[in-house]
Amino acid sequence: MGSGDSSRSCDTSSQEPGPTYFPAENLTEYKWPADDTGEYYMLQEQVSEYLGVTSFKRKYPDLERRDLSHKEKLYLREQNVITETQCTLGLTALRSDEVIDLMIKEYPTKHSEYSVILQERERQRIAKEYSQMQQQNPQKVEASKVPEYIKKAAKKAAEFNSNFNRERMEERRAYFDLQTHIIQVPQGRFKVLAPELTRTGPFPVALIPGQFQDYYKRYSPNELRYLPLNTALFEPPLDPELPALDSEPDSDDAEDDVHNRSNGTNYPFLIGFYSIILPLQPKVIPNAICGICQKGKEANKKGKPEALIHCSQCDNSGHPSCLDMSEELVSMIQTYRWQCMECKTCTVCQQPHHEDEMMFCDKCDRGYHTFCVGMDSIPMGLWVCELCEKDVTTPKKKGGAKTPKKPKSAQK
Repeated sequence: MGSGDSSRSCDTSSQEPGPTYFPAENLTEYKWPADDTGEYYMLQEQVSEYLGVTSFKRKYPDLERRDLSHKEKLYLREQNVITETQCTLGLTALRSDEVIDLMIKEYPTKHSEYSVILQERERQRIAKEYSQMQQQNPQKVEASKVPEYIKKAAKKAAEFNSNFNRERMEERRAYFDLQTHIIQVPQGRFKVLAPELTRTGPFPVALIPGQFQDYYKRYSPNELRYLPLNTALFEPPLDPELPALDSEPDSDDAEDDVHNRSNGTNYPFLIGFYSIILPLQPKVIPNAICGICQKGKEANKKGKPEALIHCSQCDNSGHPSCLDMSEELVSMIQTYRWQCMECKTCTVCQQPHHEDEMMFCDKCDRGYHTFCVGMDSIPMGLWVCELCEKDVTTPKKKGGAKTPKKPKSAQK
């Protein structure tokens, strides 16, 4: 049995293609609809036979396909693409461009064979059109007039060259050399500019006025965070001399307005001035408790009585010892409208966003964005804001060699 099977397989491999062989000449590409709006298709039945695929639809389900209409079948029957028997069957059309791409990727040999057939068909079509043109225009050139036609052609070429050279000298005063990217200009017709005015820029030539530019503005990394507007990381910073948009007081709350002006919430540059003229009224919250130890002013986490400090924006309160605040820092935050960690805003832009880039002064606990004070990152160790630096440097100018005492927060 084994030898018989092997001999049968050898005989099959040596035979010529059987009846199922589909030549490339029979693979037809047609246009439907037949007018200018039509697209090119192939019959799935022909493609599957040509490529030797038994279940073409199952193997390539992603190809775009559609069923042929009765009118389309009659058209293909008139073109001798299908038989009368096939007209009664259900035929499927595939887009020819997708079939060609499939053959290029998976059946290169079949595609090469089909390409030869396409070239032959195109050659036959051109020959047929040429023969029809010869039949419609049977004019022939007499051999005796050929020299005369040659002289006329040479005369026309000489006239064209003469007119072209005249235009180059009179009308076309300059031209752009595509090989060297240089503008060729006739000598002696234009004023020669100084070398610094004709330095080579990043662009060879501006074909349209304002198309290219050689100048540019240098932006810092902090400025680039706001550009371009459609992909900005941060909203435009607010002018510190203008009142913040989200901190305007109500018309019926005159006392809060005085507090805002006195501590510099809306006007940071007037903090020192208004703090002297208009003293800040301490905020009072009855029965307040510390947010950390959950105790009142009667006892802190160590069991000792201690006054609470209150956030100016919300009802949060806390013992200074629970917040690890020194006595000097507590006395400083009582001079302005202090904010807790949840309500903390930047003193410059008055915005609470970008908490990861918010830093706090070790002397007054005010918040600042790094990019609002011109810093790239949060510094390590002690940091004092500009307002507190002015207060620290003032006695230094008066006392000469005396050095201001460091706060307790800086000695930790």
